[in-house]
Amino acid sequence: IYHVSILQVQAKCYQLILSVFQHSNRALSTPYIHALAPIMVENLKAVARKRPSNSTELLAVQEGIKVLETVVALGEEKNRVQLLALLVPTLISYLLDVNAFSSASPSSKDLHEFALQNLMRIGPLYPHAFKTVMGAAPELKACLETAIRANQASKAKAASRQPAPTIQSAPTIKLKTNFF
Repeated sequence: IYHVSILQVQAKCYQLILSVFQHSNRALSTPYIHALAPIMVENLKAVARKRPSNSTELLAVQEGIKVLETVVALGEEKNRVQLLALLVPTLISYLLDVNAFSSASPSSKDLHEFALQNLMRIGPLYPHAFKTVMGAAPELKACLETAIRANQASKAKAASRQPAPTIQSAPTIKLKTNFF
């Protein structure tokens, strides 16, 4: 018997919704976006309160975020700020506090990394709208800046722990072994 969890079904539903949202006929996809996107945003915001405890829960959240990112990409430029105002705070809510990171579960850490990477990719994609959203919420900006600094410090620490590669160089003076 094949056992399918609710979270696996949720991840598959998000994938199906994504394909509907991406349909080439905007007249067909737009009503679905208007009806389903707000529900998805609420479900994804709830994840900040009850973080994923396993890889299946994490996958469902990641699939939902992919759908929201698609909504942002499909949206008209004039609506970009409003769309990012839904996505960016949700992603920032997934970031862990620097002090809580070391004691967090692996799934929670993975969600943090996923959110941080997406935020760092979204910012350059929509610079004006991203700056507008971040400027309107200083607490979000501070949280993101802290997470970026902690990530950079972690990478620098990991790099300093790795031994420098030893380079075998040829001797500059060649000795002759045959003296005759």
